[in-house]
Amino acid sequence: MRFEEIARQLVETTSRLVRGRIINIMDTEGRIVASTEESRIGTLHAGACEVVRTGRPVAIEPADLARWPGAREGYNLPVFSDGRLIAVVGIFGEPEQVRDSAYILAAYTEQFFHQNALDQQNRITGELRTTYLRLLLNLDRYGTEELTEVGEALGLRLQFPVRVLALEFCGRQDALVCRQRLYRAVEELQFQNLLDPKRDVWAVTGDRLLMLKSDTGTRCLHRMLTCAETAVGAPARLGAGRPCQTLRQAPQSGAQALTLCAAPVSGVQDIQDPDCRFLYLMQRTAFREEDCIREMHSLLEQQLDAGELEMLLATADAYYDCGGSVGQAADRLHIHKNTLQYRMHRLWDIVCPGTTGRFEREYLLRLCIQYHVRKASEPS
Repeated sequence: MRFEEIARQLVETTSRLVRGRIINIMDTEGRIVASTEESRIGTLHAGACEVVRTGRPVAIEPADLARWPGAREGYNLPVFSDGRLIAVVGIFGEPEQVRDSAYILAAYTEQFFHQNALDQQNRITGELRTTYLRLLLNLDRYGTEELTEVGEALGLRLQFPVRVLALEFCGRQDALVCRQRLYRAVEELQFQNLLDPKRDVWAVTGDRLLMLKSDTGTRCLHRMLTCAETAVGAPARLGAGRPCQTLRQAPQSGAQALTLCAAPVSGVQDIQDPDCRFLYLMQRTAFREEDCIREMHSLLEQQLDAGELEMLLATADAYYDCGGSVGQAADRLHIHKNTLQYRMHRLWDIVCPGTTGRFEREYLLRLCIQYHVRKASEPS
């Protein structure tokens, strides 16, 4: 943002702070760049020129106006940032009466410019992080030269092995609310020292938080998930790709993390966990063969009403979650064993009629369950 634009925002913000008095902001050449008297913008202020020359306050009394072309009575102060003069502020009125207000205005101006500089720096850093992750996950297309340059601009010192992680909050949510939650999670992860800007890279992309993370043992992953969920007050899932000894392995780690993060479950989904490998392969199949799975799901929708479909798939989910134990699943659902078996046969007869292999039936029904959950979570 240009200096003049910042100065105009500052004048609008601070005019109430000094009870509506006329205020001016001058650049380091003594020219008025923002004022509550717009007609004076662009004119040279002799008092400000003196402030720039000496670095000291200048009080202009009514009797001395002839000495100060382009100025009016009031008090003018330098504004410094890191020891460097960045602006001059002036306030109209009897110098002794407006002196305190002038110092308040100068302090506020310094903080305003400082905060604006921080905001701009944060925006630039955020864009660099996003660029870094985009390049990293597409190394075959972009190569490592530009990636190295962006990493140096970030002051990044990776500690291998590293992993790509993807965090997403569960359930339907407005896009704006989703991004606010993710940024809040980032703040808390940094506060808890679970994200280090010198060793890690992160960026909010769409409805997910992507991270390239050093030091990601199982305990660390669970701490990160707990931290994010506590900060937002909502369940989340954290997908973790395989550890990488070189950045060339990162695209595969990223693909794994994103696939696991899209699974219709909450909690930590780590590709190194054998159960998660099965989930990962199921997810890959679900995306690659979506047309085929959609056809199976359509058969269920055609032969079952919405309530019955929901009940039968919930039954199948519990049944397979219990390792195919009829007794355990029936106890969990508080139904008779015969009822559970009837429901399962009803599903098998629709989705995979004639199939007798337990693995084949479970495989097909699990794909239908995943598709159903994902479809239900999509915005209508």
